[in-house]
Amino acid sequence: MRALGLGGKIGYGIGDFGLNLYWQSILVFIVFFHVDVLGLSAWTAGVCFFIAGLWDAAMDPLMGALSDKTRSRWGQYRPFILLGAVPLAGAFTLCFSPPSWLVPGSAAMVAFALASHMLLRTTYSVVGIPYSSLTAAMTSDTEARASLTGWRMLFAFMGCTAVTALLPLLAAWFGQDGGNGYGPAAAIIGTMSVVALLICGLSVREQARPAVVLPAAAERGGNGFWAAIGRNGPLLRLMAATLVMQLGLGVLLRNLPYLMKYDLGDAALSGTALPWLTLLGVASVPVWVTVAKRWNKRILWQWGSAVAALGALGLMLERGLWPTLICIGLVFIGHTAHGVATWSMLPDTVDYGQWRSGRRDEAKIYGIASCVLKLSLGASGIVAGWALDLVGFVPNAEQAPQTLEQFRLLAGLLPAAGLAASAALIWRYPLDAQSHRQILGRLAAGA
Repeated sequence: MRALGLGGKIGYGIGDFGLNLYWQSILVFIVFFHVDVLGLSAWTAGVCFFIAGLWDAAMDPLMGALSDKTRSRWGQYRPFILLGAVPLAGAFTLCFSPPSWLVPGSAAMVAFALASHMLLRTTYSVVGIPYSSLTAAMTSDTEARASLTGWRMLFAFMGCTAVTALLPLLAAWFGQDGGNGYGPAAAIIGTMSVVALLICGLSVREQARPAVVLPAAAERGGNGFWAAIGRNGPLLRLMAATLVMQLGLGVLLRNLPYLMKYDLGDAALSGTALPWLTLLGVASVPVWVTVAKRWNKRILWQWGSAVAALGALGLMLERGLWPTLICIGLVFIGHTAHGVATWSMLPDTVDYGQWRSGRRDEAKIYGIASCVLKLSLGASGIVAGWALDLVGFVPNAEQAPQTLEQFRLLAGLLPAAGLAASAALIWRYPLDAQSHRQILGRLAAGA
């Protein structure tokens, strides 16, 4: 076991601040940018989001395999963070900087939107998979991992808050003359992320741990990677729960800018209200970490799902600014619990997988987990675009009252259904602090 100092925890967390400047932009703004600025239809933008998500999902396991094989004096994972920060910022800036000669809505503009998005996802994977794998590499203690993940989530939501405030405000400021202000705004956001990722890469240290195949574990069956994944029940359960949760919540989270602009009647709310709502997630992190430590991560997921479902269902019943913001705030608070649970459960499933199969594939498992997450997010883009088309949404026009009512209905029912299904799946998740300690003891004894 390695005790983590405060500096290591903060340094690690700052890395997710930098990554979430990009990730939140992908989740909240990129489809909106493609529709309202690049002139794509909601369906086309959703398809582009899905294809980019598929590409990203395919990249993650490959990136996991590459980083698992990497050996350097900087460690396995830190080189990717240090060397990938600047290319990632460049890809992000390009994504929001279409050539001026492209015609909005044209096939060439669609091609630019898709290609630039895929480049952004590729560079994000190069940095993001090694970064996530550090949780398992920095410590083996499950409670320390919960604390480490708490710091990560704290800074992650700070990054979400920063970009939801800064990106639309900077874009509006740079676009005062009628041009595209998102390009220079993205360049500033990218610079902030480079600084954060460099601080992270220079602050963290990986725990030295030889990769061994345990004889007793190897006797339990084939020790190939996919055979090991098939025997990792906790990992498979976590991935299934993540899939249905993200598919359900996607209808709401992907379409928040539309809800702000067309239902509440104020597009500027994306830059003013959303940061404050994200701060609610930041404030809830210590509470969720306490729940994970006092009870277990399974209970944490259940509570988070219940709070988020309450907020989603409330959108069906309440209209007006403050009731809507309160409901969205509950969704943000509940969804924060999923983040804390997921990223502290994953390293425990790595240890479980090593005990079951004799293999330790940290980055590969994180790559598979990220693949499932991004597939579900990509599919949620399709579902979100389908939902807009289903209710009769028309870009840059006043929406019919029936359209707004039906959108709220879908934005309440589909997330609640996904959250309920995820809670049912995670109910039988078997790993808690006691069982994890037993697994570490068996690993130490070679049993």
